[in-house]
Order: sequence, then structure tokens, then C-alpha cells
Amino acid sequence: MNTLIIYDNTGYIISTMSGTVREPQGGVQFIEIDIPVGKQIKITNGIGVNISVTPNVATLEDIPLTDMQTVQSQNATMLLALVNGGLM
Repeated sequence: MNTLIIYDNTGYIISTMSGTVREPQGGVQFIEIDIPVGKQIKITNGIGVNISVTPNVATLEDIPLTDMQTVQSQNATMLLALVNGGLM
């Protein structure tokens, strides 16, 4: 999804907007990125843009599994172990 990130000189994210957005005009720092499926912006103490590189880039991380997804994964692993162990 196309996302516009507005940030300050420290990489602190002021605003994010997704979808069809108008790029800011003037002295506003921004980046426009396409966040891949399964990823999210990693924000630590409000900082989510790496300003130590040029061009500046958003820091991304994997979206953590929900509790339901974790249980489903554990269930599938146990079922596979039972099948491979010859117990079923």
C-alpha cells in the first residue's frame, strides 16, 4: 500500500497517510513508500525514519503473529509431529 510519511530532522514520524495522497509542498520532509504485505513501519520512541542514509528510508519490520496465528502454528507443528511419529 502506498504510504506518505511526514517526519522531522530526527526521523520522528509526525504523520502517515495511506492511499491516494498529495505530496507536501515546501520545506516539509517526507518519503513516499510502498509497504510490502506482512511488513509495518518500525517505530522506536517515535523514530521510524532512518536519516543517516541518503535518501532517507523508513525502517520496516515483520508484522508479529496474532495469538490465534501462533496457536494455529503450534497446533500444525504438533499434528505434524504426531503424523511423522506414527501415532496417527
